[in-house]
Amino acid sequence: MTRMRFTAIKRCAAAAVAGAVLAACGGDDPGASAESGMGQAEGMLANLPSCDRVPLDEEPEIDADVPGLVLPDDARLTSVLEQGSLTTVDGTIRMTPLDLRADYESRTDLDVIRIEDEIFETEVLLRADGHRMYLRATALCADGTALSAVIGPDTEDTDLPEFQSDL
Repeated sequence: MTRMRFTAIKRCAAAAVAGAVLAACGGDDPGASAESGMGQAEGMLANLPSCDRVPLDEEPEIDADVPGLVLPDDARLTSVLEQGSLTTVDGTIRMTPLDLRADYESRTDLDVIRIEDEIFETEVLLRADGHRMYLRATALCADGTALSAVIGPDTEDTDLPEFQSDL
């Protein structure tokens, strides 16, 4: 690929991202509801490639029993790594990051300490079963999400990852 063509592709990609960001900002209408904002967010996620074109099940699924790991039933785990008192779990799920947020907010079997989303990514800090879990859910396709969770003891000094907004 020639250098000029590569530069043109980069410019087109930058223009597409800028258009999506501007569209997400909404308008000046003070009467705009949160529901219309959610509709815009869902629309942005729908613009991602179809999950039929993104392999969510490329890595073999594993069966793991990790205390403090709280994921929706359809989550597919692909790796578990124990590092001292922390355990990192990776996987995928056929949900959007926004759907995951709604799932955690509706649950009564855990204590959500903090939750944030930026449409294409949701971060959750929760307490369950004497553990804390930090989850980063990142959209891979229109309705598929990569999951990365770090679980540790339920103490203030547990060295879990920080929210992106805090960095």
